[in-house]
Amino acid sequence: MVELPAATASESAFVFWSAVVFVLGAVVGSFLNVCIHRMPRDLSIVRPGSHCTQCGKPLRWYHNIPLLSWLALRGRCAFCGAAISPVYFIVELLNAGLWLALWLKFGLSPELAAYCLLVSLFLVGMFVDLEHYILPDEVTIGGTVAGVIFCTVFPQLQAMPNWMDGLFQSVVGLAAGGGLLYIVRWFGNLMFGRKVHSFEKGVSLVLDKTRLRLDDGEEKPEEEAVKDVLTSKRDRIQFQATSGRVGEQNLAGLTVRISSTKLTVGGQSWPVGDAPRLEAVAHEIELPRDAMGLGDVKLMMAIGAFFGWASVLFTLVLSSVLGSVVGVLLIALRAHQWGRPIPYGPYIVAASFVWIFFGPDLTQWGLNVPLR
Repeated sequence: MVELPAATASESAFVFWSAVVFVLGAVVGSFLNVCIHRMPRDLSIVRPGSHCTQCGKPLRWYHNIPLLSWLALRGRCAFCGAAISPVYFIVELLNAGLWLALWLKFGLSPELAAYCLLVSLFLVGMFVDLEHYILPDEVTIGGTVAGVIFCTVFPQLQAMPNWMDGLFQSVVGLAAGGGLLYIVRWFGNLMFGRKVHSFEKGVSLVLDKTRLRLDDGEEKPEEEAVKDVLTSKRDRIQFQATSGRVGEQNLAGLTVRISSTKLTVGGQSWPVGDAPRLEAVAHEIELPRDAMGLGDVKLMMAIGAFFGWASVLFTLVLSSVLGSVVGVLLIALRAHQWGRPIPYGPYIVAASFVWIFFGPDLTQWGLNVPLR
């Protein structure tokens, strides 16, 4: 039996393990697709097994081979021929590619395990946010907890010599991430937190104790708790009623203001929970809006927990630049309408990936301050 030279054997082993990491990344990416589809719909990620979302038929094992099955099926269900979103293929390829890049940069190390978990979590958050404008707590809070645990067990992730310093730096990072972005959110809501909506045919509003329902006649009306719609003391709903009643009082021509704690009609006020039932119709209504969701705040906490305070500043600046550039391009290309919300989470995720591979070196070079 011919023995390979040591260098050749070492190179072969490296190529083999690189291929293993890529394949494992693609397999995990396939599971991430399940999470992306089911989490925002409050469905179990375990049961039922993989199936076509159109015809409901269970997929056979050879329909579930990461990357290859989508290509072999040409993006179509094998049973009903319904289109399978290219997002499935993209997520598998992205996760596999990122895992391989992490392996090439960090080798077999605590960083590899920690960051593979992080990028997979963040990919779920990115694609859920793109479609549903939400960031699941499993991604944000789960990522924050994972960051604290990893940095405590492996303090070298925070460039610290012992677990106490690693824990401390992780907690400082998550506090910096959550605190800084919460301040940005607070100022954004202060400046842009209200918008007047016009309705040619009118919109009806019902306030019954602590439940609120809006119906514009175009979409199915949803009833929500007042505290879920008006989340801060500054939030309010205000309009001039064209018709309606509050208790036995006629509302026509009166200004109505609803806050999280109080209903005011004309010069009369009630605590929301004790107010008489209100039914009103208006053609213009001022509604609160969030300049930034709390999910983005929690996502930045996870970044700070994993990488420390410096990563928070880097990620905030880069994500803002990315969001602005992409937003302007989309509007210029008429792919996005001015005034419609743009999910910020994907840009935070993209900026955090840049930090993993280049951030510490770029920041150290720019500021001449060692970060690792």
